[in-house]
Amino acid sequence: MPANLPPQYFEVEKKYREAKTLQEKLFYLQELLAVIPKHKGTEKLQAELKAKISKTKELMEKSKKSTGSTAWYQVERQGAGQVVLVGLPNCGKSSLLNILTRTNVEVAPYPFTTTSFQVGMMEYEDIKIQIVDTPPVSEGAPAWLYAAFRFADLLLILLDASSDNLLEQMEIIKKELDSRNIFIEREKPEFRNNLILLNKMDINKSEENSEIFLEFYEGKFNVLKISTKTGLNIETLKQKIFENLNIIRVYTKKIGQPVERKDPIVLKIGATVIEAAEHIHKDFKKNLKYTRLWNARGYNGQRVEKNYILQDGDIVEFHV
Repeated sequence: MPANLPPQYFEVEKKYREAKTLQEKLFYLQELLAVIPKHKGTEKLQAELKAKISKTKELMEKSKKSTGSTAWYQVERQGAGQVVLVGLPNCGKSSLLNILTRTNVEVAPYPFTTTSFQVGMMEYEDIKIQIVDTPPVSEGAPAWLYAAFRFADLLLILLDASSDNLLEQMEIIKKELDSRNIFIEREKPEFRNNLILLNKMDINKSEENSEIFLEFYEGKFNVLKISTKTGLNIETLKQKIFENLNIIRVYTKKIGQPVERKDPIVLKIGATVIEAAEHIHKDFKKNLKYTRLWNARGYNGQRVEKNYILQDGDIVEFHV
């Protein structure tokens, strides 16, 4: 066993050994891989964990084919990014899903309305972003819930700003996430990108509570006040979701055809021309001769290098 493994590694390893289902074992194996220090001394252990993850996935797939069902809930990633809602009971997650995606999931004034995942697609300009509502965070919540949190592109953490226990809500969520090595504070290792949403700002007490919250957590989180009832800051939230996904939209142009901005390919910020070509087809990367670029920053069909870093809104014409 490599030296200098962190204490949380052994905590997760214990949970892995106690896990009774393949789904739980997979979750804890992925956690082990996430918390292990990445250096030469752990390379062998990392390889062993990856092999176990691969084997467990194979066994899960075989089990699913033989039984036709699974007790493990998961959401297939779709759209330009996967955004997962996190919160305690009655914080307004289902209402937010409805208003962002124009869906109609059940909303009720009693706890635990959502017992599995509810999914919708949010339209943002010319792309769609997947929004996933989840069961409430609670002590003893199933491992698959935290697997969804771990692998989301962005977490939206909803709090009920009308409640006098606003600070306590945040501490409960942080404690539960920390216990699964899912860290939402910027200075923590393996930080998970997130936005804190103070919901129910249409209720009078919310403004006073939110000011106390902002003073207490000043500089630690990105916070936005919203109301799913009045629509306060919902359009701003859509923009912030796009910005926090750290993605760009790149448009392709056919040779000899006019420039059009539709059906963009979605890439991570920092992606290059050659990565955009590979995204379309692996043969584009292999056979690419040169690329022309159009954008609002002065390019009007000039050639660019394969390692040119693209930005949101760029239009490319590939010559292969």
